Amino acid sequence: MGRVRFALRSLAKAPLLSLVVVASLGLGIGVNTAIFSLLHQVVLSVLPIPHPEQLVLLTSPGDLKHGSTSTNDSGDENYIFNWRTLRELEKHTEAADVAGFFSLSGNIAFSRQTVTGTMTLVSGRYFSVLGVQPVTGRLIAPEDDVPGGGYPVAVLSWRYFHEKLGGEAEVLNQTVKVNGQAFTVVGVAPPAFTGTTVGTEATVYVPMSFKPHLTQNWNGTDRLNDYWVDLLARLKPGVTRSQAEAALNVPYHGIVEEIAAAVHEPTEQSPRFRQQTLSLRDGSQGNSGFRDDYRTALNVLMLATGLVLLIAMANAANLLLARSAERRKELAIRAAVGAGRGELMSQCLTEALLLAGAGGAAGLAIAQLTLKLLLASWEGSSGYSFKSAGLNWPVLWFSLGLSLLTGVLFGLYPAWDAARVSLAMTLSDETGKSSSSRGAARLRKALVCAQVTISIVLLVPTGLFLKSLVNLLHVDLGIRTDQTIGFRVSPQWNGYKIDQSKAIFERAEAALAAIPGVRSAVGAQVPLIGNSNHGTNVRTDEMAPDGPRLNSKFNDVGPGFFGKVGIPLVTGREILETDTASAPKVVVVNETFVRQFFGGRNPVGHSLMFGGKNNVPAEIVGVVKDTHYASVRQKPPALFFRPWRQSDRLPSMSFYVRSPLPAARIVPQIRSVMRNIDRDLPLEDVRTLEEQVHFNIQSDELIMRLAAAFAVLATALAMLGLYGVMAHGVARRTREIGIRMALGAAPAKIRSMVMRELVWILGFGLGVGIPAALASTKLIESRLFGVHARDATIIAGATLVLALTAAAAAYWPARRASRVDPLDALRYE
Repeated sequence: MGRVRFALRSLAKAPLLSLVVVASLGLGIGVNTAIFSLLHQVVLSVLPIPHPEQLVLLTSPGDLKHGSTSTNDSGDENYIFNWRTLRELEKHTEAADVAGFFSLSGNIAFSRQTVTGTMTLVSGRYFSVLGVQPVTGRLIAPEDDVPGGGYPVAVLSWRYFHEKLGGEAEVLNQTVKVNGQAFTVVGVAPPAFTGTTVGTEATVYVPMSFKPHLTQNWNGTDRLNDYWVDLLARLKPGVTRSQAEAALNVPYHGIVEEIAAAVHEPTEQSPRFRQQTLSLRDGSQGNSGFRDDYRTALNVLMLATGLVLLIAMANAANLLLARSAERRKELAIRAAVGAGRGELMSQCLTEALLLAGAGGAAGLAIAQLTLKLLLASWEGSSGYSFKSAGLNWPVLWFSLGLSLLTGVLFGLYPAWDAARVSLAMTLSDETGKSSSSRGAARLRKALVCAQVTISIVLLVPTGLFLKSLVNLLHVDLGIRTDQTIGFRVSPQWNGYKIDQSKAIFERAEAALAAIPGVRSAVGAQVPLIGNSNHGTNVRTDEMAPDGPRLNSKFNDVGPGFFGKVGIPLVTGREILETDTASAPKVVVVNETFVRQFFGGRNPVGHSLMFGGKNNVPAEIVGVVKDTHYASVRQKPPALFFRPWRQSDRLPSMSFYVRSPLPAARIVPQIRSVMRNIDRDLPLEDVRTLEEQVHFNIQSDELIMRLAAAFAVLATALAMLGLYGVMAHGVARRTREIGIRMALGAAPAKIRSMVMRELVWILGFGLGVGIPAALASTKLIESRLFGVHARDATIIAGATLVLALTAAAAAYWPARRASRVDPLDALRYE
């Protein structure tokens, strides 16, 4: 304790130095802790269940699933199966217990309180396979999930139960309505369990056999080529993954043959389809499309924050080296009166650890604030939810370990250098020109070179992200985004039948168009630039009936859609008011569809089949220009449009209201109109189309802002270190500078002498940093848009920014050197 008290008194004598070190380390440790917390939640954490290592995810080739596919946040088409596969594999429990689930949005009403949340449909063994125990009541059991004979029961998530319902104990046996269907609440899930899909938190769990009642226009259980169920399994004790895979493939091959015999489509008849196998993958972390999408981005951000911390440590080491040089006489006297090298080194290292500890404490506060801002931004841009905005124990241990490691790393050499002090050398060379002093000076320059290297490694990707974002903002989407407000309604979530939904959509289009100041209003089933992908198999009248069906995206739209959203018509006609359910089936296709299916020839008058072998052919009546469909990044796909009045599956509808009036004036009128139509129908995603475009690329904006923040922080810390080294070098050479000026050296020559030192530091730093930056761009190549990872202008720009910043940091020491008075310098020390 005496050593700690002495270290505290010593640091109190240099408050500015201590403050700068603590602030630098606090920023470095704080941002690292925040990003690690995000990385831990998304990439590293395992499901809070017993023996997660026994959990596996079932996959099969996604490109062979050519029927109706519906993926969600859990992953791609490799992870989804049909209803029949779940029910058959459930019977085979020799090697593993299989369960299924499917999540989708819906309206959840309890005690007159309706929220839009995530309903997760689960098979009867879902909770038992996971080993989850309820907080109160019970969980869904196999007898609840019997097709045609199960029990309408529901399990509430802890967050919904606690935050929305106030944790009322009497919730059991009460009624909760999910998409208008009544379920009896039988239990509450534990707080740590939020589902098996990372980033998507269930609001309520219901038996999977009730799906036909919850999605009125999509049964999902009546066709063998409807793929939508995610499957997981728990291995039996002593059974390996390969053994379970072999055991489950026996019934799976039977299911594949059953599909091939029943569907009679070319894909299902191919040898590759019949020979497909089931694969088991590690399921200890659950599954997540979000994790797959952002794993690389989070790892890159973790690397970036690590580099920021390295710069902060280099700064701290530089400052401690400078301080040890100032304390050389004090340390020499202590050594002369009996203090050993070990004691001196221990004392200096204690000071470094105290600074690191204070930096770690400040870092926790910075981490908490940074994490909240990150989660708010990320949830807003991605729609995903995170378990906690707090710092859990693994993250706290990480922060503690990082603080201790930081203290040792930046404090070890300065402590060792200070312990080598000699009284005779110090008293005979008070100018600091001993070999020890020169060695410390060389190390300080080397540390600044390293900081320059790290700065350019961070600046180049930041420039690439910035150029990528600019390119995204200037993409020609093929639609007009100005003066347009969009929103979505989902009557299906209220349990409405298809005819009821169509009646609402008819009234909405007419009523919205009649609002004073509104120029047009039109509906579209797939939202514009909304990250939604609706695809189906298509065969034109020019393709052989027994040939393969190609996939195309589609959208169900209202009359005059193309003119109202600004999509130019190339040939043919628009979707019209007369294209009703009883009228001949028609479609309009885009230019990519024409190139892909007709080789660029005029398709007007031809027909196409889509969705299933029994569908009525639809005549192609028009061709429109290509537009971006799901996202700004995605190139325009092959796409056809059909009148929404001719669709038999309309779970929701997005409306686009065009008006020159400000959104603040139009939105209240839109809400009023929709309340008059159906006051129980909530409006979702109310925003202008321009805001929707920014929402679509918000993750790119967030990554760019984070990269820029880290690059600016790293560069600022590096320049602080550069300034310190240059200023210390000038102070150490004050006598030499005075002699030069006494002998006639001009101030400009003195400035040039000091700035030459900057050129050497920049030269070495950039010489290593630019190749390192070029190598690092491979990590972010997949996140770039319209810019090469080795763009010469970005590299040149980053180099120029760093050079100008470094010149500004070195200017004041050089200016001070040129103003040294020769007489004062000769009397120096």
